[in-house]
Amino acid sequence: MKNTFNVRCFFVLLVLHLVLLKAASASINTLATSAQKDVFDTVKSSVFSDPYPYLPQYKVTRDNFDSNDENVLLKHAKRTLLSHANFIDLGTEHKLLQANGICFSGTWKINRHSPYSGLYLAQTEVPVIVRASVSLSGTKQRDKRAFGIAIKLFPDLTSEVTENIFLMHSLGGTKTKYVANLPMTNEPALGELPPFSQLLTAYRLESDLEEADKAFSGNKANARFRPVSQLANVVTLTKKSLGAEKQAKETKTSNASKASDNTRNTSSKNSNGPYWLKASHKPGTPLVDKDDFRDELSLQHYPNHTLTWILSAAPFHKKGIDKATWQEIGELTLTESVVSLTCDTKLHFNHPIIE
Repeated sequence: MKNTFNVRCFFVLLVLHLVLLKAASASINTLATSAQKDVFDTVKSSVFSDPYPYLPQYKVTRDNFDSNDENVLLKHAKRTLLSHANFIDLGTEHKLLQANGICFSGTWKINRHSPYSGLYLAQTEVPVIVRASVSLSGTKQRDKRAFGIAIKLFPDLTSEVTENIFLMHSLGGTKTKYVANLPMTNEPALGELPPFSQLLTAYRLESDLEEADKAFSGNKANARFRPVSQLANVVTLTKKSLGAEKQAKETKTSNASKASDNTRNTSSKNSNGPYWLKASHKPGTPLVDKDDFRDELSLQHYPNHTLTWILSAAPFHKKGIDKATWQEIGELTLTESVVSLTCDTKLHFNHPIIE
């Protein structure tokens, strides 16, 4: 009897132990999943937290470029190159340029094989926050709009560190009915001259941006060009992207030796990135006739509330981007949109330095 009782007690204790282990394991997995979602979801929640009841019309003007004998524009330009924060306190009412924008959440998806590594690997899929904007004040179809997008990629969903790139159609802007079908690159054309009333504003912007760029990029400074090759050095830590990393020859070394706190591969021996990147309107996507570009790009007007740009990449060509050999590599798909105070005044995109 006593032995039978002991056996039964032991069996009950064993079962309880296994149940507790399973519960603890499930709890750990739940916490890990929650942590993985936390950074992107937190940024997205902030961006979508305070939508405007109407479309603001922030003015880009020289009157805001200086304050108390301080060159605020130059200070902001340098901060954009230095700060890797996802949100900043502007110190001004609104951005000094690219003041009016619309934000999106979506996905960066590479679905074609190419010679490129990192975030350009086939099967790479990471979440993104995107902000579309125009450089100066004009947001309407009658205005010359220097249209472009800033893309914030989240290669490691548990890290505050993000990767940021910029694509524009032209620096001077152009009058056009639509902006969604304007091809954008990381070395945009000069475009048309800005409106006469804003020529001096545009000149000041160009001058201070060049000065800030020279302070960090030295002789390689080029305010018209923003590098995108740095994405090839990034170790992706999302589930889908890890599968892509595993298949690539460029990433044979272990994740442990590559991964750092900021997910960037410190050794670039095996990395290979494009010199140019282009986003272009996906064929078959309808164009929306709305006067303000923010209304035009609001996803409520698109089938399935989705807008997609095709991503193409090209290596350097000594004769310039006009002679580039483009290869389609993937898609940038936007699935939610908002025009909000945080989108316009707090969300920050680090401008990569030319190295």
